[in-house]
Amino acid sequence: MEKLIRVDLSRLHHAEFGQFIVRFFEDFSSSNLNTNTDTDFKRMFDAIKSQSLIYNAALDQVKASEESAKIAEADNVRDADLQALRDAVKPYRNAKTQTEKDAYATIKLLLNQYKNVQHASYEEETNKLNTLVEKLLSSEYSFHVSALSIVKFANHLSDSNRAFYTIFSKHSYQESQKQTFDVKVLRTRLAHDYKQISNYIATLADVKNDVFYKDVLAILNNGRAYFSNVILSRRNGSKKESITI
Repeated sequence: MEKLIRVDLSRLHHAEFGQFIVRFFEDFSSSNLNTNTDTDFKRMFDAIKSQSLIYNAALDQVKASEESAKIAEADNVRDADLQALRDAVKPYRNAKTQTEKDAYATIKLLLNQYKNVQHASYEEETNKLNTLVEKLLSSEYSFHVSALSIVKFANHLSDSNRAFYTIFSKHSYQESQKQTFDVKVLRTRLAHDYKQISNYIATLADVKNDVFYKDVLAILNNGRAYFSNVILSRRNGSKKESITI
């Protein structure tokens, strides 16, 4: 008698679980089977497919949260570059030549205008740093920047500020487009409905002499066998209790 291959879905990562469900639909679509063969099966099939789309949208939300960490990291880099620029100017407080004294006074006055810029909002800091870099690299300040040998520090700040903006602007767009989801709730519901349809097929494949149910069971087991092996290959000896469906 054909049975469902056991797979501990609780050990799958969120993305893997999403792919596990997608795998079922991909394998089914590759077959010649028709969901209209069984109206109850079709109802459950369509419901799970709709849930899968929402679940994957929720995973995109998680990825957007990961982008938030990247934004913070990029902000730290540009803040460090700004501090490096300030530190590079400090040794000229006791400059010996008039050229360096004048350059120090001019650049220090400019930097003072951006004294607490690192504490501003992301958007405000980005705009102000753009202005600062533009001024430092302009003809008005180029002589003084050259006298203090700080052009490379200005370029580093320009690069890191641009890199920050690239990440931040992408994240801002994603935030404006997304809906709010609870991944755990969606996963629990999806796992429940998947268990329902898989048990339904397993039961009918056992009691009915109908090739449709046996073929669907084979499709289910195809994905279940693959992800069962994924779990086994990653098993790290954890004693955490899990639920097998």
